[in-house]
Amino acid sequence: MPVVLVVVGALLALPGTLAALHLGVLALASWFYREPRPSGPVPPVRFLVLIPAHNEERVIGATLAALAAAIRPGDRVLVVADRCTDATAQLARSAGAEVLERGPGQPPGRAAARQDGLDAAVREDDWDAVLFVDADSVVSPGFLDACERALAATGAAALQARSEAALGRGLIARSYLAAFALQGLTIPRGRDRLGLSVRLRGTGMVLRRDALKLARFRAPASEDLFYSLDLCLEGVLPRHVESARLRSATVGSWRAAGTQRTRYEAGRMAAAREFLGPLLRHRSPAALEAAVHLATPPLAVAVGSLLAGLGMVTLAGLTGLADAWPVAIALGAALGLLAVTVLTGLVQSRAGLRTWLALAAAPWYVLFKLAVSGRALAAVRRSRTDFGATPRD
Repeated sequence: MPVVLVVVGALLALPGTLAALHLGVLALASWFYREPRPSGPVPPVRFLVLIPAHNEERVIGATLAALAAAIRPGDRVLVVADRCTDATAQLARSAGAEVLERGPGQPPGRAAARQDGLDAAVREDDWDAVLFVDADSVVSPGFLDACERALAATGAAALQARSEAALGRGLIARSYLAAFALQGLTIPRGRDRLGLSVRLRGTGMVLRRDALKLARFRAPASEDLFYSLDLCLEGVLPRHVESARLRSATVGSWRAAGTQRTRYEAGRMAAAREFLGPLLRHRSPAALEAAVHLATPPLAVAVGSLLAGLGMVTLAGLTGLADAWPVAIALGAALGLLAVTVLTGLVQSRAGLRTWLALAAAPWYVLFKLAVSGRALAAVRRSRTDFGATPRD
């Protein structure tokens, strides 16, 4: 029986161990990231700022006000009012933005809204690159200047800005700050330093006009992930831009967080089903890393996997199986590697004391993410595609 416990425990911990190794390598590489600087004059870039917005009257004013301070002569702002039943379109027009309205009979979702906006804008030749900004995101001063410099310095066809959660109070806001520190800062730094594909995150992504011919926004959930993977298979590797920063509003309740995270995880699972084979056959380092990302669980689920496996292996050791202890030590080291990854994100993002203290709620957050992953798996098995907009509580 103790041997069976070790075998079962090791199998339970295998997904978490692989995730720990993957994230640990990226976290280590992130410390060596340095943003490229142009070596000569910076060619001017005319940006089209495209904002998909579905009933965002509560937040779009702040988004457009921040953009008004960042855009330069020659830049344009286009708001795609996606089947709105509120004053989103009117507020956008009053702020000086161009507005494309999508009616109630048109396909739902941000992918469809983004693509319709691009299809309308591509008929005009007065822009060189498109910046996608969510309706609840606030860009930093000099955002477009930083993107322009990054395009010149890297020669990249695609960029992803530093994406962070808006500062807020409460456990949800603090947990999002920690999560964004990893997903919007540490992991992109590591991927960029290793020459891999920096994942596009929807808001804050920049695409040169020529790159738009390679793929279309098409997925009902996690459309930015699908787009990133389509570009990866085409050999396009987005770069991380540290000096272009934006913050996005977070949800206000665990119910809304559950809805949002279920959509994200369902999109990731659907992407794994579609892309794992093509990525492995592509055989480039960037494609292989993207495949590992899809095949391994998110951090909180990885922690749950390791804890479950470690518990069984430790029980085997306590019943007298001496060979169980080396396995237990290895699983404990994998847990420690995940902890170092989280701490790396908090240090690099210069998180405040309250965010550090929020780590005390990590056990609850692990259980929350396990439940979210279960709901996402059920949604994928039912081939559910329409998750609706995230509720703003």
